[in-house]
Amino acid sequence: EARLGIVFTCTAEACSHRSSHTFTKRAYERGIVIVQCPGCKNRHLIADNLGWFKDSTEDGKLRNIEDLLNARGESVQRGSLDANGVVEYT
Repeated sequence: EARLGIVFTCTAEACSHRSSHTFTKRAYERGIVIVQCPGCKNRHLIADNLGWFKDSTEDGKLRNIEDLLNARGESVQRGSLDANGVVEYT
């Protein structure tokens, strides 16, 4: 099954831990993805396609981290992983 990954810096107060996580493409596009920061153990909502967290996603209008960041005027860099493990950003 296809997998996706995310690398981010935790925004919880006094954390700023940078981490990476992987999850299935199906969960990102059709389900819910929540990742836990290894530094502070805070959980971050990455995707909510089932509408379980309507308070966090403007009544279900924003379905994933890309939608959430775009609504805040921030951008997401997408990349692809080649056979040698090198990430290329588009």
